[in-house]
Amino acid sequence: MNHAEIATVAMERREDAENKLRRFSEQTEKRSLTPTEKRQETELLDEVAEHDATAKRHIAAAATEEKASLIATPLREIGTSRTLTRETDSRMKTTPGELMARSLESSRGITTTGTGKALTPAQYAKNFVDLLAAKSVVMNSGVTRVDTDAESYVFPVIKSDFTAGFVSELESLPTGGFGMDGLKVIPKKLAAADMISNELVQDSASAALNPLATSLLRSAALGFDRESLVGDGVSGKGFVGLTKTPGIQTFAVTGPLADLDPFIKAFGLLESANAVPTAIVMTPGKWATLMALREHTGSLKPLLSESAGSPTAGIQRSILGVPVWLSPYLAPADILVYEAAQVYAVWRRDAAFETSSDSGFFSDGVGIRAIGRAAIAVPNSQAVVKITISA
Repeated sequence: MNHAEIATVAMERREDAENKLRRFSEQTEKRSLTPTEKRQETELLDEVAEHDATAKRHIAAAATEEKASLIATPLREIGTSRTLTRETDSRMKTTPGELMARSLESSRGITTTGTGKALTPAQYAKNFVDLLAAKSVVMNSGVTRVDTDAESYVFPVIKSDFTAGFVSELESLPTGGFGMDGLKVIPKKLAAADMISNELVQDSASAALNPLATSLLRSAALGFDRESLVGDGVSGKGFVGLTKTPGIQTFAVTGPLADLDPFIKAFGLLESANAVPTAIVMTPGKWATLMALREHTGSLKPLLSESAGSPTAGIQRSILGVPVWLSPYLAPADILVYEAAQVYAVWRRDAAFETSSDSGFFSDGVGIRAIGRAAIAVPNSQAVVKITISA
């Protein structure tokens, strides 16, 4: 059965469970429930929730697969546009503190006698990822964000294009040449958690919670950046980052950086692979080295300065018009240059702040955690170049 068929079956089963629950409620609405009836009600509620979750998951998976099959890749877009269509950023103006305050309110109000568990509404998930993305170098560099409800996401990887040629009328059309593989991506769990004082929560408005929530988001964002740049996926807990992605373009530079030639070479390699350089990532130390370069011996004007020669003028954080992003997680010798639109950040839609008073009951505390599931994917690995500077 495909995802659509499984979703249809799940919706039919959910409807049956809802009918049973409706009849049960009609029979018991004018009296208190016995312990046995409470268990029956809980089982029916759980059954409805289970079938509903299954239906939503497979509906999303079916839509995701259909969308993925239509993604344009560089090989398919030769001669038109070399950048993939990016999703529109509809970020809501919500602060981390407001999001945490809503989660705390939800954890106290949205509970059931059958489960007794704190729940965080799913509608907060998008705001959570939006706020986390603002703290992430990789997300800010312009990578394409993909949101999904599915446990995995498949990207089509075009290995070779169709064979095209001129033909006469009624002559057989040229066939063959086309090759495609699937790149399966599984978002991995990213989390940060701690216990905070219940008094702080009760006495604080969302603005007062903002530093706490921001710190939690920053920790998650830095963890995402670290894995996105240098993750090797060996432990199975994380995913493979850009520097370890098989098939990316690499070259070494002997000796310290003395000019911008390595970047010109990297740009040329990307252009040859039908990619456009739109992002450069390096360590703060490497950027400091570049800022110290001068136009020529004896000059005070920085090589990267866009001014008319004043050494006190500001330096734009870019190289040859391409924005530069700084991260401490890259190896000191490595620099990444890539087309951000061809790098995909896949996020599960269940990302959220979650809170619970259960574990901190005897210490008058509230447990808080930030949980997201994400991964990085590069269907066209040639859209990434790694420069290694050897001293």
